[in-house]
Amino acid sequence: MSESIEIPSPLMEKIINLKIRPEETPIDVISRALEVLEDDDYIDEETAVEIEKGIEEYDRGIFTTEENMAKKIGL
Repeated sequence: MSESIEIPSPLMEKIINLKIRPEETPIDVISRALEVLEDDDYIDEETAVEIEKGIEEYDRGIFTTEENMAKKIGL
């Protein structure tokens, strides 16, 4: 099924700003965004690396307790 729609200028500007490659079309950007929304388990690469780093540090005993963190930030 194919349907033509008019995209308001402010929304089109947002779509254009979300392009990750110059040749990406508006439908490419929209499709990519929808794929992320459909995937409840989506974690970007940077976040995945930081999570893994945190798990490794925890396993090595490198962590801060909630109590110590509260003291550190003045609570």
